[in-house]
Amino acid sequence: MRQSRFLWAIVSVSLVAISLFPVYTVFLLAPRFEELLVENTKDEAIRLATWVSTFVVEEGKELRRDTLPTHLLDRLGSLEGDRHLIKMRIFSPSGEIIYSTEPTEVGRFNEGAYFKEMAASGTGRTEIISSQSRSLENEVVPADVVETYVPITRGARLLGIFELYHDVSKGRKDLNRLIYRSYGTLFMMAIGLLILVLVSSFQARRSMQETAQAEEQLRLLSLTDDLTGLYNRRGFFALAEQQTRVANRDKKPMMVISADLDDLKEINDTLGHKEGDAAIAETAHILRESFRNADLAARIGGDEFALLLTGGEAEFDGGKLDGRLQEIVEKHNQKDDRRYKISVSAGFANFDAAGTHTLEERLHRADTMMYEQKRQKKGR
Repeated sequence: MRQSRFLWAIVSVSLVAISLFPVYTVFLLAPRFEELLVENTKDEAIRLATWVSTFVVEEGKELRRDTLPTHLLDRLGSLEGDRHLIKMRIFSPSGEIIYSTEPTEVGRFNEGAYFKEMAASGTGRTEIISSQSRSLENEVVPADVVETYVPITRGARLLGIFELYHDVSKGRKDLNRLIYRSYGTLFMMAIGLLILVLVSSFQARRSMQETAQAEEQLRLLSLTDDLTGLYNRRGFFALAEQQTRVANRDKKPMMVISADLDDLKEINDTLGHKEGDAAIAETAHILRESFRNADLAARIGGDEFALLLTGGEAEFDGGKLDGRLQEIVEKHNQKDDRRYKISVSAGFANFDAAGTHTLEERLHRADTMMYEQKRQKKGR
């Protein structure tokens, strides 16, 4: 039972793990990869801003349109051929656009609160903007971009702000493709693992069931008689002990019966042992037919049988029980194809589990009565 619960726990954990893969991919893995993409683009923008600052910080003056060096403008113009670069701007501390890859924008002012906050604090800002969404400057972007603002400073003094729109559509698409391809691979591996766990669990469960069945069969084989299907001597005394305890607890009377197949030696000598075995098996069938299924019946010797009757409200009547037994024996003897007559002698002893007599003593008493009946038959 414990092993079965353990196997189901493994299956449950596997199912939970597989169900968590999409959650992990969507809410943890994908955002983290996107953060790395943004950070990488931000680092590139910072490098460009640092490169720009090397041309303008020497004088330590705020950037204006008329202060941008010609060689810097030439260099910035050469960057416009970068296919990933959508737009590049340089702002003065007051928010005026003093350089842009779109010359018509030069001279405009950025009045956004976010820009004023950056100018006051001297900090930058990075946002990823999806295609056809609006940027911080309320512009619709044509692709997935990373919008980065990097302050250009000298010491604690703000000289200007560098802005870069970097196209990350391809990188983002490739990244998502990689994420979901990895997810698909992991998911298939998880499904394969689950199938393996299920198959292993099924086989292990079947193995445990087969083992339990084999153990039960071995137990029954050790307690039952092959010829008759009744319990053997060992099974009789083992189960009788249990039933005796129950009867004692419930204060129920019991009866022990000793029964014997008469003239088995004569059957064996005249018709053979195979017919003798058939007679023993038929006697077992007669005993089962004569008493209740709840009564404990056993073959405890070659032609010797014992029964334990429990659950009665009053003492069992041995005379009535013997009469019923002999009637069923006679019914079997009336069959047309009989080659011999079945004769069964029986002795009956009432048994009180709370009394002083043991089961063995009561069985001996029933034996004595059975042999007395057998002698009476021979005398007749």
